[in-house]
Amino acid sequence: MEGVSATALVNAERCVACGLCVSACPFRAIELEEEKGAAAVDEALCKGCGTCAAACPSGAIDLRGFSHEQIGAALEALAAD
Repeated sequence: MEGVSATALVNAERCVACGLCVSACPFRAIELEEEKGAAAVDEALCKGCGTCAAACPSGAIDLRGFSHEQIGAALEALAAD
C-alpha cells in the first residue's frame, strides 16, 4: 500500500450522523454533512489515528488499509497460530 495514507473513510450508507466521530476527532478532520446525512472526512486534516473509527457506534468508519474485515482476518490468523 505504498503511497496510500491511512486516513479515515466513512461509509455514508452505514453512518447514522450521530456526531460522535466529530467530537472524538482530535484533529477536527470530520464534520457532519447535513445534505448527505452522514459524516465526511477532510483527508488533508486526518492523521489516521483511528479515534473516530473506535467511537463510531454503527461501524461506519474504517481507516484505509485497516478495515474491520482486514483487522478481523489478521486476528483470526494470529489466533490460528
